[in-house]
Parts: sequence; C-alpha cells; structure tokens
Amino acid sequence: MIGIILSRNNIFLLILVIGVGMSLSFLSYHYSGIIADQIANVASNDIRSNAIIETDGLSRTLLHIIDPVSTNLEILSKLVNSSNADQTQALIDSIQNSTKNLTEGYYWIDEKGKIVSISNVNPHKIHSFDSIDLSNREYFVIPKDTMSKYYSSAIESIDKIPRLYISFPILEKLNSSKNIFKGVVVSSIKIHELGNFLQSELTPQVASNVGLMDKNGVIIYSRNPVLIGKNYLDSRFQSLIPKEIKEPYNSILEKSLRGSSGADDLLLMGGNKTTISYQPVYIGGKYLWTLFVSAPHQLATEVGILINNQKNFSTSMVLTIGAVALAIAFLILSWNKQLESAVNSRTIELKEANDSLKDNNKLLELANKKLSIHDKMQKEFINIAAHELRTPIMPILGDAIFLEKQFDAGKNEVMIDKEQVSSIIRNAKRLKRLASDILDITKIESQSLKLNKEEFNISDIILSSIRDIKAQIASSNSEQLDNLHFIYDPKNIFVIADKNRITQVMFNLLSNSLKFTENGDISINVSFEKDGVNGKNFVIISISDSGQGIDPEILPRLFNKFVSKSFEGTGLGLFISKSIIKSHCGEIWAFNNSDKGATFCFKLPQN
Repeated sequence: MIGIILSRNNIFLLILVIGVGMSLSFLSYHYSGIIADQIANVASNDIRSNAIIETDGLSRTLLHIIDPVSTNLEILSKLVNSSNADQTQALIDSIQNSTKNLTEGYYWIDEKGKIVSISNVNPHKIHSFDSIDLSNREYFVIPKDTMSKYYSSAIESIDKIPRLYISFPILEKLNSSKNIFKGVVVSSIKIHELGNFLQSELTPQVASNVGLMDKNGVIIYSRNPVLIGKNYLDSRFQSLIPKEIKEPYNSILEKSLRGSSGADDLLLMGGNKTTISYQPVYIGGKYLWTLFVSAPHQLATEVGILINNQKNFSTSMVLTIGAVALAIAFLILSWNKQLESAVNSRTIELKEANDSLKDNNKLLELANKKLSIHDKMQKEFINIAAHELRTPIMPILGDAIFLEKQFDAGKNEVMIDKEQVSSIIRNAKRLKRLASDILDITKIESQSLKLNKEEFNISDIILSSIRDIKAQIASSNSEQLDNLHFIYDPKNIFVIADKNRITQVMFNLLSNSLKFTENGDISINVSFEKDGVNGKNFVIISISDSGQGIDPEILPRLFNKFVSKSFEGTGLGLFISKSIIKSHCGEIWAFNNSDKGATFCFKLPQN
C-alpha cells in the first residue's frame, strides 16, 4: 500500500515538473518574441535617427561647399572690368583654383550673351567661342530679368552633360535708383561629381542613397542618371516606383517640397522598411533645393532574423533541459534515500577535509616562505651588524692598544692627542647609534614604540640637525664640508609631535643625502598641505640633494629593512624613519630629481 502511495506521489511530481517545464517554455518563447520586437524597433529607430542626422549633416555640407562659390561670384560680379581684361582673367583663374574640387569653371558673359572670359583659358583663344550665343540660357535670362542671383536646376549642356549653374548679374550703377545690366558671371558644377561627393559623405557602414531635388520637384541628382532633369511627377520617374508604395512615396515627395524637414518610413514587399529623410537647403535665406537620404532597414531585418533564430534555439534548449530534468528527477526519486543521504554526508566530509588540507598546505607554504625570508634577513642583518660593529670597534681598540704599549714601556703617564680622542668619541657615538637602531627595530617589531608628544618649532630641529651633520663632517672629512652647501630658510612652524623622534628622522634623512652627495647642495624646504576630505593641516618637509640619486633597483623597496646601496650603514635608518612617521599618522616618500640627485619628503599632521 505504501509503495502504491509513493508511486502516485512520484507520478504527481513528474506531472508537476512537466507542467512547469511546458509553462516555462511557453513564457520563454513569448518573452523572446517581445524582446525581438523591441530590439527590432530599437534598431529601426536607430536607423531612422541616423538617416535624419545624415540628411542634416549633408545639407550643411552642401551649403558649406556652395557658399564659397556664391561668394566668389558676388565678388567677381563687382570686379570684372572690360578695360583691364588681363587682370580680370587672372582673378577668374584664381577663383577657379580656389574651388576646383567642386566647380568645373567660371565664365564671364557680356550683355549680349557672348563669352568674354573663361577660367584657365588663354584670352587669345576666346574668339573661338564667338559663335556661341548664350543669351537664351536660364542662367543668363533670369539674372537679366530679375537683376538678382540665380541657382539653376539640372541643365543639360551642349556636351549632353547635366550641370548645375550659379550666376550673378553684372550691374553698372547709372544713378541712385537705376542699374544697367552688363552681363553675368557664371559658375558651372558637374552634377555627377556633386552627387558622388555627397554620396561619399554618407556613413559607409549604412547602405544609404542620396538625392537632390529643386523646389519645383525637378530631380537635380539621382543614382539613376536617366532621371536627372525630370520632374518627380514625370511618367518616366513614376514608372520606376513599385505600385504598393507609389501613393505614400509621392506623398513624401510632395510634403518635402514645402520647405520643411522630416523623415518617413516606406514598407516594401517582404516586410522590409526604408526610411526616407529630407532636409530643405536654404541659401541666402531662400529655399532652393531639398536633399534626400534613403536608408533601408537592412540591419533591423538582420537583427530580427538573428533574434528569431536565438528564440527558437532558446525554446529548444528549454525543452531539452526540461526533458533532462525529468529524467534526472525520475532517477533521483528512484534512489534509496538512506544511501543518498550517506553518500552526500560522506561527500561533504571528504570535501571539507580536502578543503581543510588545502588551506593547511597553503598556510604551511606561506609560513615556510616567511621563515625562509626571515632567516635570510636575519643572516643579512647579522653580517651587516657584525661589519658595522667591527668598523668603530677597531679604531677604539687600536687606540687602546697604543696607550697600553706606552704603559708597558714603564711610563706612569702617557700622551694622547686630540685626534685620538676625537676618533674614540666618533666611533663610540657610531656604536651608540647602531645600538639605538637595533633597539628601535626591536620596539617597532614588538609594536612598543612610544611617543612623547609636545609642541615645538620645526625650524629648531632642522637647524640642530644641520649643525650635528656639519659637526660630523668636520670630524671625519673636513674637505667635504667645504664642498657642500646647506640651503634652508628658517620659518616658525609649530607642530605637536615627539621632538626627539622627528629629530632622529631629520638626522637620518640628512645623513642619507650626505652619503651620496660629495659636493653640491642639500636643500631643506617646509610647506603646508590641507586634506580636502577631513580638513586636516599637514606640514611637509622636503630634503633635496644634488648627489647620485636613488638606484632604480631599490627605489620600490627603499623603506624596507636592510635595503641599502651604500658601502656603509645597516640599511635600518629609512625603515626606522618610516615607522616613526607612520606612528605620527604621517607619510614618507622619495623620488629621483629630473636633473640629478634625489628628494626625500615626509609630512606630519600639524595638530
């Protein structure tokens, strides 16, 4: 009976898992469809926005390249002079050279429609154009009738090449109210070159096309050269428009000729979209042309296909995973619960033991490395300390033996000179400093370094440290003192700190500069700094020298124990200095100067 109940429970559970799996599959498929539509819309909107931006940018570019031509013609219309044809020819040639990337040429036509001058054409050859009468051309007739500038639509020239013409009338002022027409200056632009230039300005990643139409609906430029010069309502143009989009397409073109900008979508066969963006081109405040950019939604379509593929794949994966989950659930329900519990318990124990063993191995490895490093440092310290102890002991021992031999010679009193006394004192002080350094290291390592803070003038410890350094140099190497210059401008700056410890830091840093500076300058500077976060005031002391500088090899670990490139010293001074400054909540650092020498700095809180 129990077996039957368990079987029914298992069946119910399996049915529940199947139902949940099917529900998740349906929700996943539905959600993928929604996301696919949203992504397709985002991609379409992105293409639409890009088309609008492209159109606006191209219209500005077109205005930017046409403006210089208009300006040149305006200037030329006021400067042409029949009495000085050579000068006028030179001016026309110069203007053409300035816009030769766009214009084909500049022409001066007299009031009878005869060519007077052509850019970059020898004046002696102009007579060969005498038979050409241009008085019936729009770019001549309209400026003559209106006495104003003229921008043409696409005009097919004698050589069957469509061109765009810009012309300005040449006016001779008769009196204050009347002008006499004396001809025109004209510039011609090959429409294919203008269109290719505009097409090249489009973003290459998007397959867009550009078109240009005048305000009357005449096509100035199209990728199809047959349409240039045709009105968009012309049967030739209308025959190329697919029936399903003819009405909305003509509506877009009609709307674009109203002198306003916009963008509309066309739905083509197969569900593909194309955005047509249009922008009016105003020159001198006058609406002349409309610029078009068509951008197919190819990217959005490709994105939709990819998303549908991903959606189908996701659905298949959900179904597959559901089937696998059902199989695993069936097997799990078939296993013996007690065995499963025992296996899981044993697995957890083994995993914990394994993790514990790994952690212990890592700790042992880390401890072994630390012991090895400590052992190496201890050996180095013993060697350095033994050397440093031997150096001052030997002179003291030598002087003592010398005195003892004098007593052995039967003398009750012996003579000792000042240099011997100075040598004994100097080396005894060196032993004292070494002992103090070792004691300080012990206190720092045991975290028992105590500070006796008091308020004092930072200038006092700097001056006393300089005096002590000078005295040390004078007793050991007086020639070096003559070659060294200590530069410091005393300032009364008070801090609250351990005066003796800060003096020790100052003396250590000056001694360090002294080791590597045989001659030159050692400068001490004091400045202020305010912490922008907590508003605390800091005093910064900088010691700069003109010596050898810091070896780049030891610069990153300069303030560690036993680090030194000097032939003398234990390498403890900078480590002790760093510990003292850190115990004052300060900072210490060093760097090489740009020219020569190095600079050591430390900063302390003022309060």
